[in-house]
Amino acid sequence: MNNVILEKTTRLFLKVMAIISLYLLFRGHNSPGGGFIGGIVLATGFIFYGIVFGSNEIKKIIRFNSRTWMGIGLSLVILAAVIPLFFGEEPLTGIWYEGLWPLLGTVHLGTPLIFDTGIYVGVAGLILSVIITIMEVLEWNT
Repeated sequence: MNNVILEKTTRLFLKVMAIISLYLLFRGHNSPGGGFIGGIVLATGFIFYGIVFGSNEIKKIIRFNSRTWMGIGLSLVILAAVIPLFFGEEPLTGIWYEGLWPLLGTVHLGTPLIFDTGIYVGVAGLILSVIITIMEVLEWNT
């Protein structure tokens, strides 16, 4: 069954969920939100997309294997833990960079954002891995 309205709405829903998830990721340092809930929201958009289009279409969109996403997320978490060691600090201590960037103005970046981004990518990868596997099994049996 091809339903053009459902397909267009699903594509829009995925984009909106991705934007909301990024908002939650960046908001999480000073207010509720962060990498975990952002990753869940992103995966929710992909789940709905997969229900409408199938697991193969999810794989085309995410480009990398979902397990690769988990590896990238864990690598970012480890990086956030190790960076403070180079500055003589304890692991997972917040190290901050403040600089003036063209078009962006003053930018405040730190290792907590790297950590949260790792959690974001890892959680989304984990959920996508589970969902894609379940969808493939159900598609194979039907």
